[in-house]
Amino acid sequence: MKRWVSMALLLGTAACLTACGEDKTAEKKDAYRQIGFRCMETGDYEGAVEAFQNALDQSAGSIGEEEIDTCYYKAAALYDAGKPEEARQVYESLLAYDETNADAAYLLGNLYLVQGNGEQAKQFYDQAARYAGNNYELYVGIYNQVMGAGYPEEAEQYLRQALNNTGKTGYDYVQRGRIYLLLRDYDHAQEQLDEASDKKHEDAPLYLAELYEVKGETEKAQLLYQAYAENHENNPEALNRLATMKLELNDYEGAVNYLKLILNADESLQNDQELRRELIYAYEQLLDFSSAKTAMEEYISKYPDDTAAAREYEFLQTR
Repeated sequence: MKRWVSMALLLGTAACLTACGEDKTAEKKDAYRQIGFRCMETGDYEGAVEAFQNALDQSAGSIGEEEIDTCYYKAAALYDAGKPEEARQVYESLLAYDETNADAAYLLGNLYLVQGNGEQAKQFYDQAARYAGNNYELYVGIYNQVMGAGYPEEAEQYLRQALNNTGKTGYDYVQRGRIYLLLRDYDHAQEQLDEASDKKHEDAPLYLAELYEVKGETEKAQLLYQAYAENHENNPEALNRLATMKLELNDYEGAVNYLKLILNADESLQNDQELRRELIYAYEQLLDFSSAKTAMEEYISKYPDDTAAAREYEFLQTR
C-alpha cells in the first residue's frame, strides 16, 4: 500500500476513464510532455514542472514506463528551478514504489553529492549499483561523479562491480573494455575490445582508438577515429560519444570539433543545453576565452533563466 500511495502523490488524482476517453487522454498526456520538453529547452523550468505534472495527472492512477519517465523529467525541472528538496521527494517516491529502480537511486545520489552529503550519496550509489545489472552506463556515471568529488579509490570500486557482469554479447565486451580503459588496465581492455571487434560491435573501433591513443600509437588511433566519424557523420549520438571520449582524455581541441559538429547539425537535440555547457568548458580549458564568451552568449540567449551561467558570463567578460 505504501508503494501505491507514494506514486499516487506524484500522479495526482484522476477519475476512471472510459475506453473511448483513453485515446484523448493519451493525446493530452503526450501534448503536456511536449510542452514540458519545450519549456526545458527554453529554460522555463517552472513551466516545465507544471507541464510534466499535468501529464502525470492524465494517468488516472496507472503507473507505467512513461509515467516514471515523466517523473524523471519533473525532478530535473524542479532541480533546475532551484527546488532540490522537491526534486529529492520525486526520486524518493520512485524508490518507495520500486526500490530496485537503479536510475532513481543514482539520481538521488547525485543530488545528495552536489549538496555536500557524501554519506547519503554513497548509500544511494550503493543501492543503484546493487540493482544496476548490466547497465554499464550507470556504473560509469557513478564513477565519474565520485571521481569528480575527489574519491578515486571509491570511484574505481564501482567500476570493478560492473566487471562482475559476465555477458557474452558485443555490447558486454565493449563496455567491459571501456571500463578496463578507465581503470588503466590496458591488457584486459585489449582482450575485451578484440572480442567486441570480432562480434562486429559498432563501438569497438571507438574504444580501440582510445586504447591506441593512451598507449601512444597515435597513427592507429587517428585512423580509427576518422573512420568512426565518417561512418557516423549524421549520427549526433555517435559524435557525442567521440566528444565525451575526447573530454575524458583531456583532448579539448578534439572535443570542441565534435561538439560543434553536433550542434551545427541539429538544433533540436534534447541534450542541447548539456552539449553547450561542455563546449564552453572545453574552450575554457583551452584558455580560449574569446570563443568561450561567444559560446556563452549563445547559451544565455537560449537559456536565459540559468543564473549560474549568467554569473560565469560575467567572469568571462573580464578575461
